[in-house]
Amino acid sequence: MKKDKLFERRLELSSKFLEMGQALMKEGTEKKDYCISQSGSFMILLAGVILDEQDVADFGNLCSMFSAKKLLEGMERSDSDMTNFLKAKADDESYDDFIKRINRFMGGDKDTPKD
Repeated sequence: MKKDKLFERRLELSSKFLEMGQALMKEGTEKKDYCISQSGSFMILLAGVILDEQDVADFGNLCSMFSAKKLLEGMERSDSDMTNFLKAKADDESYDDFIKRINRFMGGDKDTPKD
């Protein structure tokens, strides 16, 4: 696609996200449902983000960080052997020592990281 066609498509999507966002915000307000109205706000945010490649990249990174945070929070609540092992890292343990300990835990060579 040529640049003009790409931008035209992004404008079209932006318009659809904006319409969807406004509808969700109205629905959420009428039903007094914060999740629905906030989802509308997210759609409106996307309407602006999609118009700039750097904004898309930055927003993607932000979403990735949030996903990693949620994953770690879930692990913290878990009581698995691996979670307990990761929580036990000593403050003075070096990165290399931590990798060696992980490899020992996984049954690998105690001094050489697995490839």
